[in-house]
Amino acid sequence: MNFEVHELQPLEVAVFQVKEVLKIIMHSIVFQRALGEYGFRDTESELFEVSYVRCHSRLIDLKVEEHADDFSKAFERHQWTGDKAHMQFCVSFFERRTRPGAFGLFRSEEKVVWERWNVPLVVQRPSGPRQQNSSDSDRRRRQHVVECALREQLEFILTAASLRKEHIPPAGGLGGDVPWFEISSSATETFSGLDIFKQLLSSPPLLNGRVH
Repeated sequence: MNFEVHELQPLEVAVFQVKEVLKIIMHSIVFQRALGEYGFRDTESELFEVSYVRCHSRLIDLKVEEHADDFSKAFERHQWTGDKAHMQFCVSFFERRTRPGAFGLFRSEEKVVWERWNVPLVVQRPSGPRQQNSSDSDRRRRQHVVECALREQLEFILTAASLRKEHIPPAGGLGGDVPWFEISSSATETFSGLDIFKQLLSSPPLLNGRVH
């Protein structure tokens, strides 16, 4: 594997928190690697007392929203066999390179990965009647735990993105408005939503790029 990899700590969340958590983390990662002339905007979470920065781009908004929604719905349809389900989603950044074909007569484009972020997620089984009757203080406590973990994740993303930059390609290699990142996922157990993950992984394969 010849590209830069960042491993985040596992984040444990409830099913109803999945979509918002993924939006916060994915937008934060993409913003740190958004090369070129992208504006930005500060965003307040709709669910947590957390603020984050995202690119001012309709294309990026749609891409992140689509994947966060798909992952969230997959967990909602999950046939639970235990108290928790595990998955890992990945944000991969690539540049587009043109290579010569046979005898130099034809040229083809390839996607070469230069960085990948792995984010493990542990999703709690939806609450039963007994848990639903838990006190407001218990629910606030659990919400606070996730908020603190999210803030730690955002701090790690900012720090890790700033440590090494020599492997980042020129902004011209990103292809302008053409998507220059992919979001995929893998499940670590039999998962009823796996078909969604397969669809997300069905795009053309990314090639390993060499870190400079």
